[in-house]
Amino acid sequence: MFLLFSGLAYGQTLSLKPFKDDLFAYPATLSSQDNGAYTVIDYREMRDINARDEVPERRAQAQYVETGVRKVQQDLSLKSGAGNIRHVAVGRTQGAGIIVLYLHGQGGSRKQGVDDFTFGGNFNRIKNLMASNGGLYLSPDFSDFGDTGAAQIAALIGHYAERSPDAKIFVACGSMGGALCWKLAARK
Repeated sequence: MFLLFSGLAYGQTLSLKPFKDDLFAYPATLSSQDNGAYTVIDYREMRDINARDEVPERRAQAQYVETGVRKVQQDLSLKSGAGNIRHVAVGRTQGAGIIVLYLHGQGGSRKQGVDDFTFGGNFNRIKNLMASNGGLYLSPDFSDFGDTGAAQIAALIGHYAERSPDAKIFVACGSMGGALCWKLAARK
């Protein structure tokens, strides 16, 4: 997964209230640079996803999930110059202190990023972290992994950045969604 972020000064940290941190605890740190601004964490699919699942990648064990967050989840559409952008928003759509976007890979959709029970409960965790910390989590659809898709995501980011001007913005890209992260990073 590729992670693109803006809004934090060099060496500045961002603290979030915990959500099931004991269950999702970080494994070993493999390396760290720049006072922790760049950190590589040991990731193993069998441990970090499949071991949390009753059915691998399809159904997380109950203790990893809290579905009450659905009460602040909305399926929305934004009209933009790049086209209509359907997306799911979880948390504060205005005045958020942090915004996290998840860009799915080939064959995915906005619904993948808000599925509470897949991938070891990881999407449920990020939804709960954002909602309980005054943040916003976005999982959008986009037309492609090229320039049009990048324009749509940039429009979505711009819309919510205007509504939450002090928010730190993070973009997490899964698989083919990484192509959009690179395109967004290259934009001026």
